[in-house]
Amino acid sequence: MTSSGFLSSLNLGTLVIAVVIVAIGFLIFLRRRSNRHPMEDRQERNVAKDLDERREPPNHSPRG
Repeated sequence: MTSSGFLSSLNLGTLVIAVVIVAIGFLIFLRRRSNRHPMEDRQERNVAKDLDERREPPNHSPRG
């Protein structure tokens, strides 16, 4: 193998290994709950519709 061919293979191998390491790091990053989107696994609610129907928001206690 010539030095030019060896350098090409080395560059390609380094690129592939770097991409794999970045992908694994990204997956580990997303597994942490604190790094996820805050609204993930939550149901959206229509606040304007609740106000029109004069309903109290579900996450607030009624004012006494």
